[in-house]
Amino acid sequence: MAENAFFRAHVNIENSESDDPHHAHIGLTRGVESVVHSKMENTTSLLQTLPEEAGDLVANAERVLGGESLNTVQTWGSALASAYFIRHTGLTAAILADAKAAGLSDDHLSDAKGAAALMGMNTVYFRFRHIMHTDAYTQKAFNLRMTRMKQVATDQAHFELYSIGPAALAGCELCLKAHEAAVKKGGLNEDGVHDAVRIASVLNGIAVALETV
Repeated sequence: MAENAFFRAHVNIENSESDDPHHAHIGLTRGVESVVHSKMENTTSLLQTLPEEAGDLVANAERVLGGESLNTVQTWGSALASAYFIRHTGLTAAILADAKAAGLSDDHLSDAKGAAALMGMNTVYFRFRHIMHTDAYTQKAFNLRMTRMKQVATDQAHFELYSIGPAALAGCELCLKAHEAAVKKGGLNEDGVHDAVRIASVLNGIAVALETV
């Protein structure tokens, strides 16, 4: 089926397409860069504006953004992509400022933005195909440009990781399965995928709570 082609297109992307070491497959293992707790000053200031009823979200944000199975770059890159996808101006500004303070390079900032933008399209289209689940749609060519998935600024593994949160936020099953497979191929396990989704879910809760203030 065409859905299987979509799945293979994600998991079979090889970084050998470029000899540039900048695009070499570095994997997503934590290695010596273990979890580093960021000050997250801007996010903390934003959390202080939440109502008392959202106290759980404050504690959860400190936990998931402090870093667990993901290293600092992976944590804040995932958070930024999810924040862009959630589209709350104040939240995005705080996460972006703290991501920069945590040391994310311009390339990681770009891939977080690119992943969020592309997932804004893909989660609608591929969720539609999955829900309808008829040959009238699933056999049609996608005919949608998705070159940013291959023309990444960092490496394929990180771009795929940054796509996980938006896929979960949109509830796109095909997207989640495809990106999860690609992330695991890049060297991360289920714990990292799980934490990327936890980050997205907490940030979504914060965005909702901010609208109640």
